Amino acid sequence: MLGAALLALVPAVQVPSAPPEKIPVLLFTGANNHDWEWTSASLETILEESGRFDVTVTEEPEETLLNPRALAAFDVFVLDYNRRQRWSKPAEKNFLDAVRGGTGVTVVHAANNAFEGWIEYEKLVALCWRRGTGHGKFHPFDVRMVDRDHPITRALPDLRAHPDELYHNLVHMHGTDYRVLAAAHSSKESGGTGRAEPMVIVKTYGQGRVFHTPLGHVWTGQEATRASHADPQFRNLIVRGTEWAATGEVTDGLAKPNHLEEWDVRAGWKLLFDGETTTGWKRHGGDAFPAKGWSVVDGCLRHATGGGGGDIVTTELYQDFELAFEWKVGVGANGGVKYRVPPRDEPGAMLGPEYQILDDATAGVASAHKHAAAALYDVIAPIEKALSTSAEFQLVTPVEKRLAPLGRFNHGRIVARGGTLEHYLNGQRVVRVDFDGAWDAAIAKSKFAGVGGFGAARPGHVGLQDHGDEVWYRSIKIRDLANLPGRDVAIFDGETLAGWRAIGDAVWSVEEGAIFGRVGGGGQSFLVTEETFGDFFLEVELKIDAGNSGLQVRSHVEEGRLHGYQLEIDRSDRAWSGGLYDEGRRGWLQSLEHNEPGRRAFRRDSWNRYRIECVGPSIRCWVNGVPTADFVDRADAEGVIGLQVHSGADCRVRWRNLRLRVLD
Repeated sequence: MLGAALLALVPAVQVPSAPPEKIPVLLFTGANNHDWEWTSASLETILEESGRFDVTVTEEPEETLLNPRALAAFDVFVLDYNRRQRWSKPAEKNFLDAVRGGTGVTVVHAANNAFEGWIEYEKLVALCWRRGTGHGKFHPFDVRMVDRDHPITRALPDLRAHPDELYHNLVHMHGTDYRVLAAAHSSKESGGTGRAEPMVIVKTYGQGRVFHTPLGHVWTGQEATRASHADPQFRNLIVRGTEWAATGEVTDGLAKPNHLEEWDVRAGWKLLFDGETTTGWKRHGGDAFPAKGWSVVDGCLRHATGGGGGDIVTTELYQDFELAFEWKVGVGANGGVKYRVPPRDEPGAMLGPEYQILDDATAGVASAHKHAAAALYDVIAPIEKALSTSAEFQLVTPVEKRLAPLGRFNHGRIVARGGTLEHYLNGQRVVRVDFDGAWDAAIAKSKFAGVGGFGAARPGHVGLQDHGDEVWYRSIKIRDLANLPGRDVAIFDGETLAGWRAIGDAVWSVEEGAIFGRVGGGGQSFLVTEETFGDFFLEVELKIDAGNSGLQVRSHVEEGRLHGYQLEIDRSDRAWSGGLYDEGRRGWLQSLEHNEPGRRAFRRDSWNRYRIECVGPSIRCWVNGVPTADFVDRADAEGVIGLQVHSGADCRVRWRNLRLRVLD
């Protein structure tokens, strides 16, 4: 029976078949009384390393601006430029025409010093360095988000101890409209005004969006001031602001936070947080939700720095489950998601396995430390190779942990099933451990050595830790693996091929409890179920000795030929196992060309575990716990399940432990 024994089936993140189209950026530099050679290279790196932008740099913007057709290729201009002498009239006209027509603008630091007397530029920038403007000493200061009702700052943590030069008394030019999103206190002790000064403003100029920050000072010959650009908070702000200037939106986490698709509900998922209320949560050891510390902000469950309130837990208990969530932290912040937490009648220690919430870099923690992000805190470090004592399904090559930049959402996932615990970070499994001798040894070396039955398979709360720091959560959803919807259907009895029929000339047999298919005459061949299936969960172990193969779902037989969805089985160097192919029709729907963790998951010479979910238009798959396909398509809602022996001189494939749960 499948039931609670079914491992987690759904990757909580989309696995793209191709990288998103990059935003073309034109970066203006070449004239600046700051260290522009360094800052422009830094800005280029900041944008490029985000993966969202394709940056072109011009050190002669006046000449570049003389070609309006070339300007049309860019979605946003980034200004690291503060020459006082104006451009030629044709260059100025082309620049303004492009912005009025919809090209975005990012204004960084001293670019607000430029072109005194050029009224239209001053209107575009809105707040300029003019007579009376100044700054105190270079020092660390906090930047507070004062307006979160904007894509740039929505759910963005405040910048803490950002090292920079703090401009004060920027001059409002020509009465132009602008909107302040963030401000910083300019202390008199640092040489400032003693009041809040704008640090992030936005406005429009014609159809163009303008993002302006006076942050980012780097002085020639003073390497210590490069810390302003090194701060990951600043880097994230530049990326978010520039993306908004270019597109009007900011890519951060799931496109629809706190939302379940209809097929998610059918698959057994439910939201633990609706994005608006604290329903379903309470103080650990209490009956009510805390009156301080925790709040709902911009669709997130947020704990404020130093806010108090204590740990919070779900009102319901869960034993075997799959939990998915998004999280982000402030600089140096620490938190945790705990599970199988024993109920208490009064406040006290929230004991249970913990998914560590942390920004490794600002906390000074090594990525593979057992206190690092996504670790099973103080027990198991987040590095896949060292975790599983089940060598048969352990990844041979560990994948590099991918942590989102500070201030951006990460995707977390926890699977607790009996004596097996798994942690995922941004689509990659980073922890897998079984309750055996290895677990006992790890616990004996941890701070939980004296806690009897720590993490054991028993009902408990899911909890969010109050570590005193700024942490944000959203899109928290769970499904109870002991109460999955649907019914188990036996499609292979381990001894015969009853309920299956062959298409093509392959030779099929049952050997040692596994279906064995091999080339007969070299033609394309399939073994398919006599029954058709629509929405279902499928788990199967397979091993390919030679050739290429596939696993068909929702497929159809017409005139002796099979067509439909196929999950690839690929032992070649291409390594696209688990990718989604449309057999006999459209070809590749979602390959693994841009999914390196997925490409590493398949083991050529051993058994591999495939998990597939077809619910509504959603088709999802992972191989050995690694997401490989996540695709929405409405071509077929039902069909047969099939095993392929690919055409060629030699193909030999084995399938065993086929488990099917059908959602009626």
